[in-house]
Amino acid sequence: MSTVSALGYALLCLLDRGPSTGYDLARRLRRPIGYYWTARHTQIYPELARLAAAGLVTYQAGSGPGPRQKKTYTNTAAGRDALAEWLVTPAAPRAPKDELLLKTYAVAAADSSRMARLYLAAAAEHAQRLAEYRSQLTDLTDAGATGPGHPGFGNYATLRYGIAIEQQREAWCRWMASTLADHPS
Repeated sequence: MSTVSALGYALLCLLDRGPSTGYDLARRLRRPIGYYWTARHTQIYPELARLAAAGLVTYQAGSGPGPRQKKTYTNTAAGRDALAEWLVTPAAPRAPKDELLLKTYAVAAADSSRMARLYLAAAAEHAQRLAEYRSQLTDLTDAGATGPGHPGFGNYATLRYGIAIEQQREAWCRWMASTLADHPS
Protein backbone atom coordinates (compact mmCIF):
# COMPACT_ATOMS: atom_id res chain seq x y z
CA MET A 1 0.00 0.00 0.00
CA SER A 2 1.22 3.52 -0.77
CA THR A 3 2.12 6.00 1.92
CA VAL A 4 -0.78 8.15 3.08
CA SER A 5 -0.16 11.89 3.17
CA ALA A 6 -1.13 14.12 6.08
CA LEU A 7 -4.04 15.40 3.97
CA GLY A 8 -5.07 11.80 3.36
CA TYR A 9 -5.22 11.21 7.09
CA ALA A 10 -7.19 14.44 7.56
CA LEU A 11 -9.74 13.13 5.03
CA LEU A 12 -9.84 9.73 6.75
CA CYS A 13 -10.49 11.58 10.04
CA LEU A 14 -13.44 13.40 8.49
CA LEU A 15 -14.81 10.26 6.85
CA ASP A 16 -14.58 8.46 10.18
CA ARG A 17 -17.53 10.62 11.25
CA GLY A 18 -19.59 9.48 8.27
CA PRO A 19 -19.86 9.38 4.48
CA SER A 20 -19.25 12.66 2.64
CA THR A 21 -18.86 14.10 -0.82
CA GLY A 22 -15.65 15.84 -1.81
CA TYR A 23 -17.48 19.16 -1.59
CA ASP A 24 -18.68 18.37 1.95
CA LEU A 25 -15.16 17.32 2.95
CA ALA A 26 -13.76 20.62 1.67
CA ARG A 27 -16.43 22.52 3.62
CA ARG A 28 -15.74 20.53 6.78
CA LEU A 29 -12.01 21.13 6.39
CA ARG A 30 -12.69 24.87 6.74
CA ARG A 31 -14.23 24.58 10.21
CA PRO A 32 -13.08 23.37 12.65
CA ILE A 33 -10.15 21.55 11.04
CA GLY A 34 -9.21 24.62 9.01
CA TYR A 35 -8.11 26.31 12.20
CA TYR A 36 -5.09 24.02 12.32
CA TRP A 37 -5.02 22.20 8.96
CA THR A 38 -5.83 23.60 5.53
CA ALA A 39 -6.32 22.22 2.05
CA ARG A 40 -7.68 23.50 -1.23
CA HIS A 41 -10.34 21.84 -3.38
CA THR A 42 -7.62 21.15 -5.96
CA GLN A 43 -5.77 19.05 -3.37
CA ILE A 44 -8.76 17.19 -1.95
CA TYR A 45 -10.07 15.45 -5.06
CA PRO A 46 -6.71 14.01 -6.17
CA GLU A 47 -6.09 12.84 -2.60
CA LEU A 48 -9.48 11.10 -2.52
CA ALA A 49 -8.53 9.36 -5.77
CA ARG A 50 -5.24 8.20 -4.20
CA LEU A 51 -7.06 6.95 -1.11
CA ALA A 52 -9.55 5.06 -3.31
CA ALA A 53 -6.73 3.56 -5.38
CA ALA A 54 -5.04 2.41 -2.15
CA GLY A 55 -8.29 0.78 -1.00
CA LEU A 56 -8.66 3.08 2.01
CA VAL A 57 -11.90 4.70 0.86
CA THR A 58 -14.68 3.71 -1.44
CA TYR A 59 -17.35 5.79 -3.06
CA GLN A 60 -20.82 5.54 -4.49
CA ALA A 61 -21.50 7.61 -7.57
CA GLY A 62 -24.82 9.22 -8.34
CA SER A 63 -26.09 12.00 -10.51
CA GLY A 64 -24.85 15.41 -9.51
CA PRO A 65 -26.20 18.89 -10.00
CA GLY A 66 -23.96 19.43 -13.04
CA PRO A 67 -22.41 17.24 -15.71
CA ARG A 68 -20.21 15.31 -13.24
CA GLN A 69 -21.21 12.47 -11.00
CA LYS A 70 -21.62 13.13 -7.30
CA LYS A 71 -19.37 10.77 -5.35
CA THR A 72 -20.04 10.00 -1.71
CA TYR A 73 -16.91 8.64 0.00
CA THR A 74 -16.71 6.22 2.91
CA ASN A 75 -13.75 4.76 4.80
CA THR A 76 -13.13 1.08 4.11
CA ALA A 77 -12.09 -1.34 6.84
CA ALA A 78 -8.49 -0.87 5.64
CA GLY A 79 -8.97 2.90 5.85
CA ARG A 80 -10.27 2.67 9.41
CA ASP A 81 -7.33 0.40 10.32
CA ALA A 82 -4.82 2.81 8.73
CA LEU A 83 -6.41 5.73 10.57
CA ALA A 84 -6.41 3.87 13.91
CA GLU A 85 -2.72 3.02 13.47
CA TRP A 86 -1.78 6.57 12.44
CA LEU A 87 -3.63 8.07 15.41
CA VAL A 88 -1.41 6.28 17.94
CA THR A 89 1.94 7.03 16.26
CA PRO A 90 3.88 10.12 17.35
CA ALA A 91 3.14 13.24 15.30
CA ALA A 92 5.76 14.48 12.86
CA PRO A 93 7.67 17.54 14.07
CA ARG A 94 5.96 20.78 13.17
CA ALA A 95 7.73 23.05 10.72
CA PRO A 96 8.28 26.28 12.65
CA LYS A 97 7.19 28.97 10.19
CA ASP A 98 5.76 32.13 11.67
CA GLU A 99 6.21 35.32 9.69
CA LEU A 100 5.35 37.56 12.62
CA LEU A 101 8.09 35.96 14.73
CA LEU A 102 10.53 36.37 11.86
CA LYS A 103 9.64 40.08 11.76
CA THR A 104 10.05 40.25 15.53
CA TYR A 105 13.58 38.91 15.20
CA ALA A 106 14.48 42.02 13.19
CA VAL A 107 12.14 44.48 14.95
CA ALA A 108 14.99 46.88 15.74
CA ALA A 109 15.33 47.63 12.01
CA ALA A 110 11.79 49.07 11.76
CA ASP A 111 9.95 52.09 13.03
CA SER A 112 8.69 51.11 16.49
CA SER A 113 5.34 52.94 16.22
CA ARG A 114 4.53 51.18 12.93
CA MET A 115 5.57 47.84 14.41
CA ALA A 116 3.39 48.51 17.47
CA ARG A 117 0.41 49.00 15.13
CA LEU A 118 1.29 45.71 13.41
CA TYR A 119 1.24 43.89 16.75
CA LEU A 120 -2.03 45.55 17.80
CA ALA A 121 -3.63 44.45 14.53
CA ALA A 122 -2.35 40.91 15.11
CA ALA A 123 -3.69 40.99 18.69
CA ALA A 124 -7.11 42.02 17.37
CA GLU A 125 -7.09 39.07 14.94
CA HIS A 126 -6.23 36.68 17.77
CA ALA A 127 -8.96 38.22 19.96
CA GLN A 128 -11.51 37.74 17.18
CA ARG A 129 -10.49 34.10 16.68
CA LEU A 130 -10.56 33.59 20.44
CA ALA A 131 -14.15 34.86 20.64
CA GLU A 132 -15.16 32.55 17.80
CA TYR A 133 -13.50 29.55 19.46
CA ARG A 134 -15.15 30.34 22.81
CA SER A 135 -18.57 30.54 21.17
CA GLN A 136 -18.06 27.16 19.52
CA LEU A 137 -16.79 25.70 22.80
CA THR A 138 -19.96 26.88 24.55
CA ASP A 139 -22.07 25.16 21.89
CA LEU A 140 -20.11 21.92 22.31
CA THR A 141 -20.33 22.14 26.10
CA ASP A 142 -24.09 22.64 25.86
CA ALA A 143 -24.24 19.57 23.59
CA GLY A 144 -22.41 17.47 26.21
CA ALA A 145 -19.22 17.02 24.15
CA THR A 146 -16.89 17.44 27.15
CA GLY A 147 -16.08 13.75 27.58
CA PRO A 148 -14.20 11.26 25.38
CA GLY A 149 -17.34 9.16 24.82
CA HIS A 150 -19.09 11.95 22.91
CA PRO A 151 -18.61 12.08 19.09
CA GLY A 152 -17.89 15.82 19.32
CA PHE A 153 -15.19 15.46 21.97
CA GLY A 154 -12.39 15.81 19.38
CA ASN A 155 -13.84 19.17 18.35
CA TYR A 156 -14.12 20.19 22.01
CA ALA A 157 -10.52 19.17 22.77
CA THR A 158 -9.03 20.94 19.74
CA LEU A 159 -10.98 24.11 20.54
CA ARG A 160 -9.60 24.10 24.10
CA TYR A 161 -6.10 23.89 22.64
CA GLY A 162 -6.90 26.68 20.18
CA ILE A 163 -8.23 28.88 22.97
CA ALA A 164 -5.04 28.46 24.99
CA ILE A 165 -2.88 29.30 21.95
CA GLU A 166 -4.96 32.34 20.94
CA GLN A 167 -4.95 33.69 24.51
CA GLN A 168 -1.17 33.42 24.62
CA ARG A 169 -0.68 34.96 21.16
CA GLU A 170 -3.03 37.87 21.86
CA ALA A 171 -1.29 38.62 25.16
CA TRP A 172 2.17 38.42 23.55
CA CYS A 173 1.16 40.75 20.68
CA ARG A 174 -0.24 43.27 23.16
CA TRP A 175 2.98 43.03 25.20
CA MET A 176 5.07 43.66 22.08
CA ALA A 177 2.91 46.68 21.13
CA SER A 178 3.16 48.09 24.64
CA THR A 179 6.91 47.52 24.86
CA LEU A 180 7.47 49.24 21.50
CA ALA A 181 5.22 52.14 22.51
CA ASP A 182 7.19 52.57 25.75
CA HIS A 183 10.50 52.60 23.86
CA PRO A 184 9.99 54.52 20.59
CA SER A 185 12.73 54.43 18.00
